[in-house]
This record gives sequence, C-alpha cells and structure tokens, in this order.
Amino acid sequence: MSIISLSLPNELLEQLDTILSGEDRTATRSEVVRQAVRLYLTQYSELEKIKGNIIATITVLYDKTEENKELFKLQHEFDDMITAYLHAHLSETSCLEVMVVKGPSKRLRGLIDGLKANKPVKQIKFSIMAINEKETLH
Repeated sequence: MSIISLSLPNELLEQLDTILSGEDRTATRSEVVRQAVRLYLTQYSELEKIKGNIIATITVLYDKTEENKELFKLQHEFDDMITAYLHAHLSETSCLEVMVVKGPSKRLRGLIDGLKANKPVKQIKFSIMAINEKETLH
C-alpha cells in the first residue's frame, strides 16, 4: 500500500475527527479517504460511460471569495449548456447554485471537471435526468 500526504482545511479535519471519535466508530482517517477515493472513481467512471446528449442538474456549494472569478469564467465558458440556474446565499461566506444543463455528455464532463478543480468549490453533486432528448419530450 502506498503512503501519500494530504492537505485538508483544519475545519474539515476537525469535523472528520469528531465523527471518527464517536461511539462505535472503527474507521480510521485513512479508511475514510480510501472510501472517498473509491466513490470518486465510481462516479467518474459512470460519467465517462454516458454518451450523446443529456439533461442534468449540477448542484455546487462554494465559498464566496475573490477566486470566484474562475467559477464565473467557467460558467460563461459553458453558458451554451446552462439553461437555468438558481443562486442562493447561504451565509456570509457560502453560496449554493443549482444549474440545469443540456447538451453533449462530453461538455458536461468538462463542466464538472472544471467545477471540481475550482478551489472555492466545497461540494458538487450532479444528477443525469435524461440521456436521450426525445425521452424528455414525450
């Protein structure tokens, strides 16, 4: 087994340690990271299998920072796919956006990869609603 170094914000590590210190918890930090990597790889491979045009929702939780310029730039780059979005201010430091996207699956993967690479993004979830546009019209 390989040993890697991992950087986490203190708040995230504290939350993890609080959960792991609870009653009947036997998982270690390493096991949690292994499970998270497995989940990420599963989601990635499922997304790679999707071909053709899709309709999906993407939900993004992110920190409000000066670095959000990259997030906005990404949204403009993919504005041909984003048909609607909802923006909510959750706190002084956090925002949530839900985007409805429609278009080629390859572009969806590009948008999701770009969002994942964006530092202010805390969480991203997506849901494929339809793969064939004709399915949604009937």
